[in-house]
Formats: sequence, structure tokens, C-alpha cells
Amino acid sequence: MSEADSQPGGLAYTDNISVSWRPVHHELDQTHLAMVNASNEAFLRDVNVISDTAAQKDAPDSALGQELLRLDLKLNLVLDLVSTLVYHELDIPHTSSVRVSSDDVAWSGASADEVPEPGSTVYLELYIQRGLPKPLCCYGEVVTDPDAYAEGQARVRFVGLTGAAQAWLEKLIFRHHRREVAYRRSAGES
Repeated sequence: MSEADSQPGGLAYTDNISVSWRPVHHELDQTHLAMVNASNEAFLRDVNVISDTAAQKDAPDSALGQELLRLDLKLNLVLDLVSTLVYHELDIPHTSSVRVSSDDVAWSGASADEVPEPGSTVYLELYIQRGLPKPLCCYGEVVTDPDAYAEGQARVRFVGLTGAAQAWLEKLIFRHHRREVAYRRSAGES
């Protein structure tokens, strides 16, 4: 995580993650968008559970608490090992600096050929959780201004990401923001 900031669209964070996109040349069906939204809600809820578990590593007082912590650590080790194996088998794009908010996502490519054209509709895969080889999959409308597009920058506003999925994404963004603030404080920054 390299930065968290407030933007006109609300809280956002910037991290080095993988993002891939492909153009969509058909109308987006509301039923399909609802299914994608429900899938994203479940995925984001799971990511938040993983993050909550990782954040609650304080030593419990009871023997049962100690045993649960030990099992949690073992399970996390197995998940890390399996994720590493899966990452090697999948064609996951290289990481780059990506800014994520609850409304949109922005990143840069090396040139205009590597980012979607303004005004187009795209299907995005955002690998927002380190160690988890499953992406957040969603549709978006490219809202990049022409000058930024010419410089190889992209900004995509989410389409169909509503309700509970957006709320879970906001929680994830806030958690990243909170970690960034804690990191800056521990590093002696303000």
C-alpha cells in the first residue's frame, strides 16, 4: 500500500495490484449485472473476513483462544502456500500502481494502447487482496479524459456495483486507509 487519500468521490487507496480489462461490445443486461454484483458481494465479504482475522492476532487469554490462534496460523500458512501455487499457474498480469475507490478505479499503462479507450465499456479483473488469486470482477465505463488517455492513463467508473457490494468495498478501502495511517505514524510521518 503506498497511499490513501480523499478524492472527490470519497476515500480511496493506491496499491500495487494486478488489473486486467477487456472491451465489452454488447449491452449490459441488468440480470447479469445483478449476478455479478452478488458474486462481488460474497467475494468482498470473504476478503473482509480474511482481513479481520489477520488483524485480530492479539494473544488470547484462554487455552481455547490459544488453540484457535494456532489453527488460524496453520490455516493461513496453507492458504498462502496454495495461493502461491495457483499464482504460478494463472496468467495474472504484473502489478502496477492502481487507485481504488468505491466508485472507480484508475491506473496507468505504458501507452494509450495499454489502457481502454474513453467512452468504452470494459470488463475488469482487480486482484485487490494480496495472496488471493481471485479477482474482483466487474464492469465499468471508461471516463478517462482524452489528455490522460494519450498519456496512457485510465479511469473506469464501476457499473452495476451497488448496495452491499459497494459497502463491503468501502470497508476494504477504509481498512487500507487505516493501515496506511498507522504505517505513516510508526514511520514518524504525519
